[in-house]
Amino acid sequence: MKIRDSDEIYAYLKDANLRIKKIGKQRITIKNFDFSSEKFGGSWGYFDFVDCDFTSTWDIRLDWLNNCTFTNCHFSGIFDMGGAKKVLFSRCKVDGNPSGLIFDSQTDGLVFENCEFINPDSDPNHPDAINCEGKILLRNCKARYFSLDGHKALSLKGCTIVGSQLGSASPATFSDKSKMPYSDFLIEDCDLRGGAEISNAQLQSFILRNSKVGILKTWRSTIRDAVLVEDIHEGFISLASTTITNSLTVRNCSFYAQREGHSFKCNIDTPARSVIENIKCGSAPVDVICSGGAMKESDWLPVASNKFALIKNSKIPHLRADWAQTEHLRIENCELGEVYIRDGRIGKLEIIGCSLMKLDVSRTQVKEQDVRIREGGKISGHVTVTEGSNIKLTPR
Repeated sequence: MKIRDSDEIYAYLKDANLRIKKIGKQRITIKNFDFSSEKFGGSWGYFDFVDCDFTSTWDIRLDWLNNCTFTNCHFSGIFDMGGAKKVLFSRCKVDGNPSGLIFDSQTDGLVFENCEFINPDSDPNHPDAINCEGKILLRNCKARYFSLDGHKALSLKGCTIVGSQLGSASPATFSDKSKMPYSDFLIEDCDLRGGAEISNAQLQSFILRNSKVGILKTWRSTIRDAVLVEDIHEGFISLASTTITNSLTVRNCSFYAQREGHSFKCNIDTPARSVIENIKCGSAPVDVICSGGAMKESDWLPVASNKFALIKNSKIPHLRADWAQTEHLRIENCELGEVYIRDGRIGKLEIIGCSLMKLDVSRTQVKEQDVRIREGGKISGHVTVTEGSNIKLTPR
């Protein structure tokens, strides 16, 4: 049945003031209606849409969507939903190309639950989108070749993602960068093995917890506050090209997948504080500095960005920390193979309670040191290279 034929309900959808005048905020259920090619604007509030079909492009352009639910509804086309407050989409499907739902910066309390977002076109230049300039939560949803954007907050819980992009606000759209929002990203209990891309993200915080990962990189992104990667036991993660200002924590993870010749990549000397704790890695190198190459003496910062970096209780067969610049690097109670801390500028270096096969600290200069190592594994002793360095080993 066409929504135009619903008479009174159609009138209420067209005129929010009329609806308030006649029945106030009494909830209205709208079931089994076809909204195809019908034009709507203004505000919708206190409606429950059930088994409805929305097929059009830009015909629906709302200012506000308030206290509404959509259950078992289908969307195909582009819909501007305005600012959403306390809105739930449950068991809905968005498909076709192009298709997408757009929500403005005032959006808060927007939840998608058990929904499907399916783009038939795998070309990354033709993504469909759930684009929210405010805060959005997706729970137990499936996305295929979609862009999922949350400019103030994007939370994914129990979701399965295939070939999709996770996005934030774009600096290019803000002439005044001080007005650009930074998003809080939370990814928890998700399956990202089908491919999730995060690039040029502008984030306040980033939490990735208890999820399955294929290849996940945060390319050219900025994270102003905290990064937490926790309980990841499948896949490859690279945080190498990300600017992290405050803190980085990676704990209780295992990285055995090899990509780009590495098991795991990050920059511990960019944040003010970094902790890598209780991780296990494959034989491919773990690079925790990723400087990008050799540096001249004039390239070093007058004061190190990183105040403290800790690597603790971990099993890393091949650890690379070349070109480190930090006030304090401590490696504690680790089972290590080859360790490279070359060409660094370190205020205080501690290596305590670790077993290792080889330590190379060539050309690294420190102000303070406590480097104590014991023989590792079944190899008789270790190889230590200190050429051009002022590091001296403390006797065992």
